[in-house]
Amino acid sequence: MQEIDESKFLDLIKSGSKIYVHAVPSTPQYLLKIIASNSDKVGPVSLYHEEISGVAPYFNTDKKNNIRDVSLFLGRNMREAYKYGLTQYLPIFLSDIPKFVENTLKPDIVLVSISPSDRHGLHSLGAAVIAIKAAIKSSPVVIAQINESLPRTFGDATVPEDFIDYSIQHNEPIHEEGRNEISNEEMQIGENVAALVPDGATLQAGIGAIPDAVMKSLVGHRDLGIHTEMFSDGMLGLTESGAVTNMRKDIDIGHAVATFAKGSKKLYNFLNDNPQILMKSVDYTNDTSNIRKQKNMISVNSAVAVDLTGQVCAESIGDLMISGVGGQMDFVRGAALSPGGKSIIALTSRTKSGKPKIASSLLPGSGVTTTRNHVQWVVTEFGAVSLQGLDLGERARKLISIAHPDDRDRLTKEAMKIYPAFVPG
Repeated sequence: MQEIDESKFLDLIKSGSKIYVHAVPSTPQYLLKIIASNSDKVGPVSLYHEEISGVAPYFNTDKKNNIRDVSLFLGRNMREAYKYGLTQYLPIFLSDIPKFVENTLKPDIVLVSISPSDRHGLHSLGAAVIAIKAAIKSSPVVIAQINESLPRTFGDATVPEDFIDYSIQHNEPIHEEGRNEISNEEMQIGENVAALVPDGATLQAGIGAIPDAVMKSLVGHRDLGIHTEMFSDGMLGLTESGAVTNMRKDIDIGHAVATFAKGSKKLYNFLNDNPQILMKSVDYTNDTSNIRKQKNMISVNSAVAVDLTGQVCAESIGDLMISGVGGQMDFVRGAALSPGGKSIIALTSRTKSGKPKIASSLLPGSGVTTTRNHVQWVVTEFGAVSLQGLDLGERARKLISIAHPDDRDRLTKEAMKIYPAFVPG
């Protein structure tokens, strides 16, 4: 590994390069800032990444922008960029990204964040692995930002020095996510979900107020395990409560498993040098064949909207992308195949502005993140219903029963027009 300066770094960024960027809290912000401030010199180049943390600096440059940006998952900080055509969205299951990177993208350059080496000469990828190992394997040039702020994690997160070609030492704080305020409706959803979870279950959940409410509602459970895409502050709180032991898992016994973490400084401090948390590649964490090995696997995912047939949109508002496919389908399918497992879609019955989330049909242009063929449980603050084994009319009746009370009459009338055999509940 050769240590380089900013000038040498820019020399390595060749015109036409496909550059894969480490993501989430391990985003190499300093390297991106160098590219942004010299975007009139380095381009044209293409950047590929999952959700990057902090500010995407190359969207705010006054210089000629030679940067084409491709998001495999849109974070909040990328929504405006997408809206104005400054980034493109590439639909893909999270579990498929390593294969895509290695076999299709074949990046010319990889930008990665790593911790300083330990006494064994090993670096850590910090709080995110996802597909970066596949990128490192398939790229001829790997450039690392060495950052002392990265937590040292285990599993697939360790990187030998000879995997890295060039490095720049630059310390900066890693991005933190604020905690979500939980509404009364969201807390009720958490309690409704917790009622479906047995002791000894293994959990997957995302980020946000509803997953946090679920974690708070599970503190009275015992011997829970974690096998998830993202490790969150909610999961940290559940672990600290004593509800999580990971001892009744069927694989990775005694360990919580995730492919990235996202949250507070307290969360990152908890991960640092903690051998009980394994950061694994996403083609392991999100592989259906691994998920289904856990008995009583419970996946909890959110949605923007659910239609009366059970179709789930979790990635867009109509045709406006706001996130991505992510790993929802990976865990929906894996949990459904698990002995005793349950796949749960949890959402408030209405948006904060009062618009219904359970609708007779999705908005035009909406992405169907999870098909109606895969959906099992749907939970709102008004209850939980299972759609398995139900015909379309029965599904509509069940979903109307957990919609907002002020929406039920309208939904019933719409269902009677759509489904000839529909019988109101």
